Amino acid sequence: MSTATAPPSTAFDLDYSITDFIEGKSRDSQWLYEAIEEAMVDHATEVRGGRVLDVACGTGRVAMRIAEHGCLAVGAEASMEMIGLGRWVQPESRALMVRSIAEQLPFADETFDRVICQGSLDHFVDPYAFMREAARVLRPDGRVVIALANFDSVSCRLGRTVDRVKWRLGRPRPPWRRYWEQPEDHNVKGDLKFVRSLGSGALILDRCYGISLMWLFFGWGSLLDRLPQPLARGIWRALDRFARGRPQHADMIISVWRRPRGPSRWPAD
Repeated sequence: MSTATAPPSTAFDLDYSITDFIEGKSRDSQWLYEAIEEAMVDHATEVRGGRVLDVACGTGRVAMRIAEHGCLAVGAEASMEMIGLGRWVQPESRALMVRSIAEQLPFADETFDRVICQGSLDHFVDPYAFMREAARVLRPDGRVVIALANFDSVSCRLGRTVDRVKWRLGRPRPPWRRYWEQPEDHNVKGDLKFVRSLGSGALILDRCYGISLMWLFFGWGSLLDRLPQPLARGIWRALDRFARGRPQHADMIISVWRRPRGPSRWPAD
């Protein structure tokens, strides 16, 4: 592995801050985040003692968990603030942290058994360039695992419908961004159609599934918070099981990719 140095032309991509993400406190938010993280750790640790790269790893929380399973875990992150915070929180972790942008990974070909990216791909300047880089650094039998928010989920579609009805009834719209609208710092709209397009000849979709249903819909989180926890958890799990087989409806889409069979070929930019 070589030293990570971001080229000057990509300096604008290094400004992400820990303040870019505010974790929800409702039960459904906490359960969603837990389910996503568990899925990423499970996929990452499928190869015992394998090499794992977590791209856009933030503070490195997931990479540090992966390292606890005996894997060689490397976190690649553009923000020095994120890297520094992660090292301050867990200075004893064996996970390695490298400053790098996703579109130009500073690693040799066929280095990693798993490449993972949780909730960040829609921020990338060029997601397809990242996928080509992920394919390049992936070992022949490796997997790339992407977790991406679905802006065409049942919750988002229902939210848009309710919003239109309220507007027609003369209800004022709030000045802030509604949860089903693509944020300004997202360069693409995450949905199943976009996910299926990501391979670009460099990778083949191996499997795809969803996590959670109805996240952020009007009053849904508050309802689960008011119910007895065992009942609320049971409802959430039932909807999550439904979402697993229907990623087009789910709140989050998990896609697992593999390299095509045959000689290594990296598509041109």
